[in-house]
Amino acid sequence: MGEAMDALASGPRTHEQLLNLAGEEFDLRWDTPAPVRDRTTWLAVTGMVELFDRHVHLTDAGRGVLADLALGRPESESTGTAVQLAPAARAVAGLIEQLDEAGHRERADGANLYVPGTSANGGTLDALQVLTEAAIPSISDADFVRFVQDTFPKARTTATARTAKDTLKALGLIQRTSSETWTATPAARAWVESSEPLDLARTVHAAIAFFGELLGELDKAVPLTTGALAERSTHYLPNRGKPLSRSAVNTRLNLLEACRLVTRLSQTTYRTTALGRALKESLPCVPAHDAVSHTPADSHVEHRSGSPSGSTQQSNSLGAEIATELESAARDSANPERLEKAAVVALGYLGMPGKHVGGNGAADGHVRFGVGADSQILAVEAKTSATGRVADQSLFGLAEHRAEIGAHAHLLIGPGFERRMLKEADDDPAIAVIYTDLLAEVVRRQERTPLTLTQLAPLVDPALHAAQRGETMHEDWAAQELRGRLEYALVDILNVEAEDPQEKGGWLDVAAIRRDLRTLGYRVGEDTVVEALEFLASDRIGVLQRSGQRYRCTASVHTAGQRIRALGHQWGAAAELHRRMRPESEPARP
Repeated sequence: MGEAMDALASGPRTHEQLLNLAGEEFDLRWDTPAPVRDRTTWLAVTGMVELFDRHVHLTDAGRGVLADLALGRPESESTGTAVQLAPAARAVAGLIEQLDEAGHRERADGANLYVPGTSANGGTLDALQVLTEAAIPSISDADFVRFVQDTFPKARTTATARTAKDTLKALGLIQRTSSETWTATPAARAWVESSEPLDLARTVHAAIAFFGELLGELDKAVPLTTGALAERSTHYLPNRGKPLSRSAVNTRLNLLEACRLVTRLSQTTYRTTALGRALKESLPCVPAHDAVSHTPADSHVEHRSGSPSGSTQQSNSLGAEIATELESAARDSANPERLEKAAVVALGYLGMPGKHVGGNGAADGHVRFGVGADSQILAVEAKTSATGRVADQSLFGLAEHRAEIGAHAHLLIGPGFERRMLKEADDDPAIAVIYTDLLAEVVRRQERTPLTLTQLAPLVDPALHAAQRGETMHEDWAAQELRGRLEYALVDILNVEAEDPQEKGGWLDVAAIRRDLRTLGYRVGEDTVVEALEFLASDRIGVLQRSGQRYRCTASVHTAGQRIRALGHQWGAAAELHRRMRPESEPARP
């Protein structure tokens, strides 16, 4: 904000010029001017700038405010300067030496990490050090829970305190000495004595997967968002079967940032520092398995012919195959029909069945959004480009193509478009511009974070510009991911309550459940919580029991996950059975 005002002090600039400045001097890898416009719009509302003649002008009021601002820039890192790493303590070095292939497999997933008091109690490192020191020489389970509750105001519930304790164990900082007591590990003691952040980072890397590996993921030309990093986690956790949550990734990133191994570029993006790059080179890390195959726990099972549950189900990799073909076809300018077909297949996979047409003088294809009387026909126009941006082409004739098939709107699909063509399409109320990389991402995520057709509506909404489409989809993904985490948290909270010897029956009302949720960082309304509780208590899931306004758990978190996965298998088997029973003369439903 202030840095943009400083740039305007030397003269007016366009949004494109400010976008270039953000990338070249501040390492903000924004693909569109939208983030710049957000800032200039706010500055204009506050009277700091004026917008006219397609330029942003600093006002006298803005100059007055600018004089009092402390400005900053990313720290410059000379790639030619060698970074000296502090040597690892002996106990820590021993852990790193054991990280062979078997050692990597033994690392924990670290899927449910929680470090309390990261802001109110001096930061991540201080919180971990205080908790580790509490286990020297040893501490009982009950005393540890009380210590967490007394030390960190936001960790007052038993469930939250236990999660903090489990986090220290997962990070390799504490270990059991008996069935009821804990002590700090040798590596943790070495870190507490030296206060060397690198020893903590090395210890954590030896304990949980996708930690040091994050440094490599962030050391790329275009920084990945936390959501994208969560998706990338599957390439480093082949036995997990699903991505880490954003919360699990954020905890890792906060710890890396506290150790000065990454620096924050924006609310959701980070970059590896020179120190982080040097540490990454010194650590044995797992390479990304881009052709990862998941374990049977999350994959469909093949049944022998004649078995009651049907036959072979769709492979978990179907979405990935469709997305890969879409991305490859978008650059195959010598074979435009390939992208036309790939786009129709991708949209069909998302629940918009259609048909490829092709040929000159007609739409490349069409799909149907919705069902029944409320459905809409959408024409498809696919454009390829080997360079990644489709050269300026006239959109004349698209309206005629829509009229021929009775389409409500046109989907203009391609890897990118030159500025004039993009503006013309974005300004047309009947054209929705969809970048192939976004469409591919939606297809890939549909297997892991499925969206309803209503949530997919922004993907094909002509009222949205191309730059807005991805932001809207990410909001819907975040909402779906939050719902999954919320359901997990509800079962976990009620499990803890059921196992507490001081509680009878394990019953909690909605108000108590919401208090426990708030300690875990969940800020959701009562209606959302009740809806999730009712879903988990339904006959189809049946892991919670309801009595009036109170709930209790009747199954473990693991069992809850098994039942939810089983519903997916049941649907697959039912679909196959109906396909076999349907008369040959009856067309198959999409």
